[in-house]
Amino acid sequence: MHQMNESNAGQKLENHPIFTSLNTLDELRVFMELHVFAVWDFMSLLKELQAKLAPHGSPWLPNQNTQAVRLINEIVLEEESDQALPDSSDIFASHFQIYLNSMREVNADTTRIEKFIEMVQFQGLAKALVADFIPPSAKKFMDTTFETIRFGKVHEIAASFAYGRENLVPVMFSRLLRNSQITSKEAPLFHYYLQRHAQLDGEQHGPMAEKLVNSLTDGDPIKEKETRLAAEKSIESRIRFWDEVLLAMPRKQ
Repeated sequence: MHQMNESNAGQKLENHPIFTSLNTLDELRVFMELHVFAVWDFMSLLKELQAKLAPHGSPWLPNQNTQAVRLINEIVLEEESDQALPDSSDIFASHFQIYLNSMREVNADTTRIEKFIEMVQFQGLAKALVADFIPPSAKKFMDTTFETIRFGKVHEIAASFAYGRENLVPVMFSRLLRNSQITSKEAPLFHYYLQRHAQLDGEQHGPMAEKLVNSLTDGDPIKEKETRLAAEKSIESRIRFWDEVLLAMPRKQ
């Protein structure tokens, strides 16, 4: 499955023009106000995978796939409680919270995502996903993710996570860092978020997520085909999302 990033869809995503379009703080704000929904749904996909592979609750029961349990729990640990700031070793936050803080740092509007989270908490996901304040691009992207969560087999969910998220993030975020004209002085937390994700996913979480997929398919050709299709669906959803985010960017005069 390592060929996924070399597929046509994978190449199209890696070379998307969004990565050369963040040159002003206004453009960054628009990007973040939409992208934050994808940051949140990443966490939801991850937690669904953990729930299937390492169920919580009592009484505890032994799990035969201890490699999968180890891999998913290690990834969750850092995604939910990573080092919150580059110079602090005893303050922790989820990557979603780090992203929210980086939005506030550049005065991006967090109203919609905060209202959405509140609706999910108190009214349920179904109502939150059809709220009229949700940007259409974010809604379509999240709908695809939650379709995978609701109906996908565990190896399909793992493939969506590994090949539609973890394996592509290092390339995407490295390109953002390299091509954006926004400096680390203007948006230090945003730069930290990108650098941390590029490093963590490239060196650890990406390979771990791929091992997870391999442990779940275990050479079964039917499962391998299903994982490829799930990965392609996830990548194509991200491409459509970036297309719409790009259209939402402020027009240059």
